[in-house]
Amino acid sequence: MNDNKVQEAFEVIKQAMKDDNPSEAGSYAHSWHCCIAMMCNDAICEAERNIKRQCDGIDAYKVANDAASRFMKVCFDVKTEA
Repeated sequence: MNDNKVQEAFEVIKQAMKDDNPSEAGSYAHSWHCCIAMMCNDAICEAERNIKRQCDGIDAYKVANDAASRFMKVCFDVKTEA
């Protein structure tokens, strides 16, 4: 695939996130944030189970949402929160 097309596509997605009120629940960016956060949460809880510890959902959610916020800022230059 042409690198320019990939870059253009990425810029379209990035702009769509910025244009759709990324700090508001239900926005395009927020939906990405939630999907990323839940994948992080699942990974955290799975890691906890694998080492025979109990998963603390509140802490896992905080860590997962922080990770999702960081990803969204670096990848799309938008600020999202849980």
